[in-house]
Amino acid sequence: MTAQPPAPPAVVRHGAAYHLSVWGVLLPLGAAAGGLLSLLPGRLLALPDWVLALPFLPGADKLELLAGVSGPILTAVLTVIGVVAGCFLALMSYDEVITVEVDGEAVRVTASGETAEVPRERFGTAFLDGRELVVLDAGTAEAVRARTDHKAKRLRAAFEAHGYAWSEGDPHADAFQRWLDGTPDLDARTQALLRTRQEALERKDADDAAELRAALADRGLVVRDREHRQYWRALPGREV
Repeated sequence: MTAQPPAPPAVVRHGAAYHLSVWGVLLPLGAAAGGLLSLLPGRLLALPDWVLALPFLPGADKLELLAGVSGPILTAVLTVIGVVAGCFLALMSYDEVITVEVDGEAVRVTASGETAEVPRERFGTAFLDGRELVVLDAGTAEAVRARTDHKAKRLRAAFEAHGYAWSEGDPHADAFQRWLDGTPDLDARTQALLRTRQEALERKDADDAAELRAALADRGLVVRDREHRQYWRALPGREV
């Protein structure tokens, strides 16, 4: 019998319509905002004197100076600045753009130009934790955690097409407990990492929080966040 060729990879990515909508909306909006901003000084001069005297406005004399330089050149400059700002916002939106490729050999998740690969023999299960795709390895450690706006239905179809398990939520959710500073269940080093990570969450430093999550994973701890509160579970057979 002739061997069946391997099934093609299942790929979940954003199509051309997504990219067109991002660039086709944010750039014109930036240009329009810049053009409207060039008209603002003249409009403000029409306000009553008591409004112009408010402390957060630059004052009538400065507004008259700004209105005096208004014209095609200022409009063009501010429009270009608006377009640049639109480009910046468009690029920021790609922080949540990930590509998921699933085949018979492995699962690959690409985000921000970096690819994480989980071979089939190491794969445990995958699920959505809020707006994050999580892939657990066979030892229940997090092999991948990536923010995404892909729908669960589409992701599940890609995984199951090649025989990978998909869970409707974290199958180990009951094992998590809320972190309390000073709990005797964790050693001093782990406590210090969680304490530092809590500070990163409070100041909304996502990069630092992700780096500290990886450091905790090296110590056998899985961490998830709920409204700036940390919850943790220990990996099987690991002392924390």
